Amino acid sequence: MNPNESILEPGQNTLLDLKLDELRRELTDMHAPDAMEATLRERFRKTQPVAAARPRLWWMPPLALAATIAITSWMIRGPMPDSQSLVALAPATTTIEGDPGPFLALQPLDRIAHATGTRVVATEFPRALLADWGLPVSPDRAGEPVRAEMLYSADGEPLAVRLLN
Repeated sequence: MNPNESILEPGQNTLLDLKLDELRRELTDMHAPDAMEATLRERFRKTQPVAAARPRLWWMPPLALAATIAITSWMIRGPMPDSQSLVALAPATTTIEGDPGPFLALQPLDRIAHATGTRVVATEFPRALLADWGLPVSPDRAGEPVRAEMLYSADGEPLAVRLLN
């Protein structure tokens, strides 16, 4: 149903509009007596609902929200533990001779020397990756895994690698 569409005929619509305009003019001239107006206003003021009083503990939810935000930001921004207090991620590995051998630098030596919070992680990767680093690899053994130890910075960037087999 369309509210703008009339169910009356056009002549009846015009007549209805004229009658409503006349009624509107008559009502603008009418006023309630002053005594009745004052009584109605007073009664209306008395029946208005009183503003609801605040609950007793209205301050608890905002305080809990502020405390949650403060504790969360403290936990996120809190000081990071130094590398000495961290648990070792990989046990120390040794070769048959007892010396695992030197690390091959993946970053400049100055950067590795100044890195703090480094970690050694035992890992395995395909032998073909050694060719990407410029080391000789037999095509027959390119798919075999290689055991190695990776030296990572505190940011998680690989600094050096030590091949174990």
